[in-house]
Amino acid sequence: MLTDFVAGCLEAIFQISQSLGFPSYALAIVVIAVIIRVLLMPLNLNQLRSTIAMQQIQPELQEIQTKYASNPEVMNQKTMELYKDYDINPLSGCLPMLIQFPIMIGLYQGLRAFVPQHPEYYNFFWISDLNDIDTTYIMVVLVGVSTFLQSYIITGKPTQPMQKYMLFAMPLMMAWMAAKFPAFLCIYWLTITVVGILQQLLITKPVKAKMQERQAELMEEKRRKLEERKNAKGKNNARKAERTTKPKEDNTAEETVAVGGDTPKKRRRRRR
Repeated sequence: MLTDFVAGCLEAIFQISQSLGFPSYALAIVVIAVIIRVLLMPLNLNQLRSTIAMQQIQPELQEIQTKYASNPEVMNQKTMELYKDYDINPLSGCLPMLIQFPIMIGLYQGLRAFVPQHPEYYNFFWISDLNDIDTTYIMVVLVGVSTFLQSYIITGKPTQPMQKYMLFAMPLMMAWMAAKFPAFLCIYWLTITVVGILQQLLITKPVKAKMQERQAELMEEKRRKLEERKNAKGKNNARKAERTTKPKEDNTAEETVAVGGDTPKKRRRRRR
């Protein structure tokens, strides 16, 4: 059933490309990849926002991890509070990837069993058959470079060893897979990666600006609370000072009255 669905979509898009004067099954695969990417756009945008936000709060996250390294329970609590302050869901970054892999596997199975009605157009420039592996490794390099660019646009220059590892490990892994997979799957992956890069270029700057604005709001809120605490502490100290000085003044007044009361008695005794 899945094979028939994939075959029907490919043949329908191929017919459209043929009517436009550009008959190509590779173009049909590109169109399918773009359609899938567009359908997954809400999830992809959430993934981008979550990934960019995680990168922006790394300094604060490292500060929490360093400060509460000896108390994992408090560290987890502070980390969750930090996520809540910036409205970050760490799991949202994994969901689009988990959804895309089943789609890619289904597409792979469908294209693997696909028999084109016009096999003379089942090629792509230097690749004579889309079921073959690219022996020139051009597609391998394109997949690796595009994956690297997609990661670098979000992370920028890595500052942590784990970030450096992920920045280079993911492209190398995708390039290794591209060297083993048929050309049609490489075309699909390259297309969704390029579309993802375009989405990132459009959304990265606004998301970073929004994160900086939120960070400024949190800093201002923290400063205001700290100022309120200082004022409250100053008032408490003033009240304590009043309480400690007031009884002494009263005792002095009583002593003065007492002394004033003794004086007439002494004078009366002298008169007698």
